[in-house]
Amino acid sequence: MKDQHRERHGGRLSTWLTVIVGSTLLLVGCGDRSVSGSYVSHAGNQADLLQITETPDHHFTGTIRHTGLNNDGTLSSSSTNVSGSVDRNSITLTVLATPLPIGQNFSGSVTGDGIDLTVANGAQTGVEHFTKGQPSDFDAVVVQLNQAGQPIIAARQRGQRVDQLNRQVKALTDSINSFVASAHGHLGRLPRAQIYYEHAVTVEQAKLDRAQRLEATGNGVAQGQAGVIVGQMGVDKSQISIVDDNLDRAQNEETSVENVLNARIAQWRGTCLDGSTVKVGDVIPDMGPCKTLSLAVAAYNAVLPPLHTAFASAVQARSHGHAQLATIWQAADRVHCSPCRSQGSPWKVSST
Repeated sequence: MKDQHRERHGGRLSTWLTVIVGSTLLLVGCGDRSVSGSYVSHAGNQADLLQITETPDHHFTGTIRHTGLNNDGTLSSSSTNVSGSVDRNSITLTVLATPLPIGQNFSGSVTGDGIDLTVANGAQTGVEHFTKGQPSDFDAVVVQLNQAGQPIIAARQRGQRVDQLNRQVKALTDSINSFVASAHGHLGRLPRAQIYYEHAVTVEQAKLDRAQRLEATGNGVAQGQAGVIVGQMGVDKSQISIVDDNLDRAQNEETSVENVLNARIAQWRGTCLDGSTVKVGDVIPDMGPCKTLSLAVAAYNAVLPPLHTAFASAVQARSHGHAQLATIWQAADRVHCSPCRSQGSPWKVSST
């Protein structure tokens, strides 16, 4: 009986000793475990690498590297110093955002495979888990984030290219509309050319007739008046020459601008006007700017024929008028007035 009693008590004592020793070893193991190493956190479009080194007094220092995928597809990176302390399974980490020894504190716990930190998430809090790993694990996540950003960057660049094309199409549309407005102005003025040159012929012929009559009187005073009239006709010729130059300038400018516009319109014909050269995947302007350009080109094509006709008619009226004026001015040059005999004609007759 005594032996059995001793065996029962001895067994209980052995069990208690085993539990006590095991618990002591467990506590010692938890207290001695170092948190030194690298830890990686990855959630959504963010990645963090925490690298810390613990000292014998259970404090630690290190860095935390952060990489995030931005909305535009690019990556943003930062690196910040950290410090903190460990008390068994509890950990306190301070992010030193400035060179001063102050920062933002985070509390958490050391887990079997890493570290859990409590972080603010708006008005609430959440847990960010850092898994024990290697810097290469963080680098691999960064590569994944970069790959995820490439389609975003490509789409953004495509959008920027489309915006650029839209601006170019709008600039061409504005140029065409400006030309059409100017063309309508010419269409209103050019028909007056025939009236102008017909009137010039009438006026110059009347002055010639009067000068010839005065010259024919043989009276010195009358012949002097004839010379004055001939001089006025010289001034008239200079003024008519200015009108001639203006007509040439307007026609040359119209032709030059038309040639430039034709070349610019041809550049957009296959992609924006009729779409004949567009292939799948091509970057082309939006439909709105292209439709506006099509309307402008239609107005441009409609105004060109009457504009060309108006310029041709004006040039023809000028040629016909100058043929008559040349005869009148040559006759005026032969009027024998005293100023003409002493000084010669104040202007030289030329045919245009």
